[in-house]
Amino acid sequence: MREKVTFILGLHNHQPVGNFDHIFEEAYQQAYKPFLEVLSDYPDIPFALHNSGVLWDWLLERHPGYLETVGRMAAAGQVEIMSGGYYEPILTVIPERDRQGQLEMMRDFIRKRFKTVPRGCWLTERIWDPHLPATLAGAGLEYVIVDDSHFKSTGFTAEEMRGFFLSEENGAYVRVFPIDKKLRYLIPFHDPEEAIDHFRQLAGEEGEAEKVAVLADDGEKFGLWTGTHSLCYGEKWLRRFCDALQANSDWLEVSTFSRVIDRVPPRGIVYLPTASYSEMMEWALPLRAQEKYYRARDLLAASGEFPEPAEQVRGGLWRNFLVKYEESNWMHKRMLQVSDRVDRYGEESALDSTWNKARRHLYQAQCNCAYWHGLFGGLYLPHLRSAVFRHLIEAEALIYGKGSGSKKFNRSYQGDIDGDGCGEIVLSSPSLQAILKLQGARLRELDARRPAFNLTDTLTRREEVYHRELSRLEAGEAGGNPGEAVSIHEVKSAKEEGLGESLVYDRWPRFSLVDHFIPGNTGLEAFAAVDFEELGDFVEGMYNVRQEESGDGGVCVFERKGLVGKGGEAVPVTVRKAVSLPGKSPALEVKYLLTPAGGKLRGRFAVENVFSFLAGNAPDRYFEFPGRLVKKIHLASRGQEKDVAEVSMIDRWLGLSVGLTLDPPALLWRFPIETVSNSDSGFERVYQGSALVPVWDLETTGEKPVEINIVIRVGTLSP
Repeated sequence: MREKVTFILGLHNHQPVGNFDHIFEEAYQQAYKPFLEVLSDYPDIPFALHNSGVLWDWLLERHPGYLETVGRMAAAGQVEIMSGGYYEPILTVIPERDRQGQLEMMRDFIRKRFKTVPRGCWLTERIWDPHLPATLAGAGLEYVIVDDSHFKSTGFTAEEMRGFFLSEENGAYVRVFPIDKKLRYLIPFHDPEEAIDHFRQLAGEEGEAEKVAVLADDGEKFGLWTGTHSLCYGEKWLRRFCDALQANSDWLEVSTFSRVIDRVPPRGIVYLPTASYSEMMEWALPLRAQEKYYRARDLLAASGEFPEPAEQVRGGLWRNFLVKYEESNWMHKRMLQVSDRVDRYGEESALDSTWNKARRHLYQAQCNCAYWHGLFGGLYLPHLRSAVFRHLIEAEALIYGKGSGSKKFNRSYQGDIDGDGCGEIVLSSPSLQAILKLQGARLRELDARRPAFNLTDTLTRREEVYHRELSRLEAGEAGGNPGEAVSIHEVKSAKEEGLGESLVYDRWPRFSLVDHFIPGNTGLEAFAAVDFEELGDFVEGMYNVRQEESGDGGVCVFERKGLVGKGGEAVPVTVRKAVSLPGKSPALEVKYLLTPAGGKLRGRFAVENVFSFLAGNAPDRYFEFPGRLVKKIHLASRGQEKDVAEVSMIDRWLGLSVGLTLDPPALLWRFPIETVSNSDSGFERVYQGSALVPVWDLETTGEKPVEINIVIRVGTLSP
């Protein structure tokens, strides 16, 4: 007699905060809706469902009938609704108060909408930390789901994971279910009978009479991933799978997490390390470490001694993304900064309506997707990063507008926001906020408050390990059918030809007000390709700073004594850079004084800036050069204009403009910042922003100073 196997099917549906509405709609029509329609015809096949709060909110507004269907299925016992952080945060990297707040928000939504209290939790990206049992138990949750790789890293074999375990932190317990990785790769990409064969193998294993197998995975793989809608519904894979489950119901029972923990004893206690699924841990590694990881994995695979070589070599941990990508760390530390401000405001205001609004903005800014990069992570997607900043700026604006927070307007303060050991200066006014780093006196962030928008949010162009795969693909050495239904990790295609020619890597992070001294023969193309000689030591050099009060705002005076030139021809130069944010004007004023200490100062002085309005070729986003006719004005265009005193970037869709006023007029270079990244549908080019670089020729001797004034002006546009 075949031993019994219990199969738990869990579904996780999510779309990022800030994602395009048409993506939500496509996911609904292609995956979320048809999945429910099919399972509604199989009332004896239960499953667990987790929708992120982002998605619940959208569905409630656009397709309330979906919630009614879920409610009916839940009332009938077919659907177990799972909890999680409401806006899909990575719980381990947000403060405990926010963890509990997000979990409470989801619990309250489920209780009010579906008249049930969730017992278990979907863990965002299955990112586990040994301290999580205390968090989850504190939120009243009984179970959580992680990958089997978490267990394998502690020495468990696949045969030892046919159930659930207890884990604890200081006496706070939670039940932990491991996901069967083989099922993740079988379903729905292989014939349903292959999954049934896998269950048969489990049934034949020695040990307890009942084995529990878990598949908890992205719902998008049932219709939204490349080729899966045709597979699941056109070829009726999902119905065939349900039919196969029913045909084998004498030994294969489909159940839910809650039913299992109510009747099956745990397999013991377990302590898991900080981990995620194996692919995530690979992506989190730095470039050189990734290369070594893949070599080690391939060597183990070639030996034939290890059935799962990827499980024998450990990747990184999710927090490595905060090291690997400066932009991720900056968003994260800005989020922590705003979280602290929201919390302090709540203590002062007795949790009033303003605090509630600010807290919801903060929680939306904690949505994980924009903070990391892999096949799904959205760090490379400007609209997702922009959404994070928009909600952070909105939260700050709410707090600054009332109570003690309002005193921060028209003032400057200094601190180390991102924890890199180098301080930042924050200038704040009712309309703008500017954050400058002492290293290089560079502008790290420039925020408009209304509408809430980070004007300098861009991404540094970096070498990625998959760029080698792109080179092989373009050489005809690798590839795949972009329409074929395969695991998302196996897609190898490019969305356009010649992407390899766009691979340019930056020497420094992509900030603004970056001060370059370059040779006089340096041109636009060389500068854009980062193929030029830097004559000064000011880009990353430390500046001294002093803060001065002025009539309607603070002034920060940065100063550095450095060198320009090479060897014995280097000239000592002092760069004085006074930056102010007048309270009555939505503008950042920058006054340069370049003073050589003897000798000739020759070459070019270029001030590099990057601004982003999210779309490089949209007709409602363009450059404007007052008083002159320029043929190509879309934001992804490149070119140079002589004697420019004023230039603007216009975004009619957002209703914002950002412009430079230059005195004296300068040669102006403009070019797009574009990255090449891998996504779930192949390699793609992504517009990150537009570089605006005014350039002045220098020809001065002795100690004669050069004066240069730049005004970065932000404006709002009427519809």
